[in-house]
Amino acid sequence: MAGDGQDHINVIERKLIDCLRAGDYDTLTGDGTGSAWASGNGVDVTVYGQFPTTEEINYPCIIVEEVANGTEEQFMGRKLTYGSSDTLALGALYGVGFNVHIAVDRDSTITVDGEPYKERRLINYLMLNCANILSDCTFDAATTEVVERHYSGFREMGYNPQLEVWAAICSVVMIFKNTR
Repeated sequence: MAGDGQDHINVIERKLIDCLRAGDYDTLTGDGTGSAWASGNGVDVTVYGQFPTTEEINYPCIIVEEVANGTEEQFMGRKLTYGSSDTLALGALYGVGFNVHIAVDRDSTITVDGEPYKERRLINYLMLNCANILSDCTFDAATTEVVERHYSGFREMGYNPQLEVWAAICSVVMIFKNTR
């Protein structure tokens, strides 16, 4: 039988994947009102929660890979009080890190404002919009309280001539309250 343990890491991972699939980010008009993907529902970009096989992969794609997790900051005596003074729990700030890979092949196209984006132009578009989405992904309805996030930006951008694939990687760390 399962215990009363929390599932914060899976909640965060699922929410990141859902946000990337939806392609929503904030604009001046309100929360989640911008859409990065042409269809607005993620159909134009496939998002994977793990590396797909070469037979399964569809381009353009985003792959979310958990790479680390651990205690970010331990509270003194591991005791914390929140809300009213009689609410006491054990806890720490805990972090989970992800690499986010994007890949575009020679045949990938997304139409942006009536214009087809391909190859290098498309990967630039995906990098910027992934950054917007990762920065704006909210956890309001989740049972997990994300208190901080660190986005490192894209790196290792390149082209593989044998596969005819452009790719780039960024990292994001989500720090959350882990009370028990």
